[in-house]
Amino acid sequence: MKQLTKLKDEKLTDRKLKTREAILDAAGKKLKKDGFNGAGVDGLASAAGVTSGAFYAHFSNKEDLLKEVISTYLGAPYVHENAESQEAKEKQLKEFLKIYMSPDHCGDPEDGCVMPTLSADVSRASSGVRKVYQERMIQLIEKMSKVVHGSPAKKRKQAWSVLAMMIGAVTIGRALPEGEESEVLMEAAFENAMSMLK
Repeated sequence: MKQLTKLKDEKLTDRKLKTREAILDAAGKKLKKDGFNGAGVDGLASAAGVTSGAFYAHFSNKEDLLKEVISTYLGAPYVHENAESQEAKEKQLKEFLKIYMSPDHCGDPEDGCVMPTLSADVSRASSGVRKVYQERMIQLIEKMSKVVHGSPAKKRKQAWSVLAMMIGAVTIGRALPEGEESEVLMEAAFENAMSMLK
């Protein structure tokens, strides 16, 4: 009997975890697309295919969801660094920047990075959300700093500069109508970012 109860508990825990992940993914996409004030809990729950009650079983409120979205997605996939040699790290960062500062990323906020879509919302959020944002940003900066050449202080400043350029380029690119100017912006930002990493 105990073994059956244990299996039942494991299945419930597994189902609950999958539901949480589904809400995080679908509602996170909706937040990135519509912004924090663009959808209420009902809309976020609906996007995830769950009831509002199910949403509240996993997140205490919308800001709690925002905090988890930032914690889970900020810096992904680059924050999951796996390269060992300096050359491999440089190649990985170059590939990351090329994808990041591209028309494809500009045109797909739902599946894109949280930094250009949710930073303004985070700036108006509670200190708890902002603290998680800061922690994740610092992790990303530390990873990027390993690729830049120079003193530790220079590496950190350069990494922050590149990150600001990335976010700014995508934010402006999304505000511009699709076309040549947006493409020129992405190309210029990428070239400048690469020159800063030398």
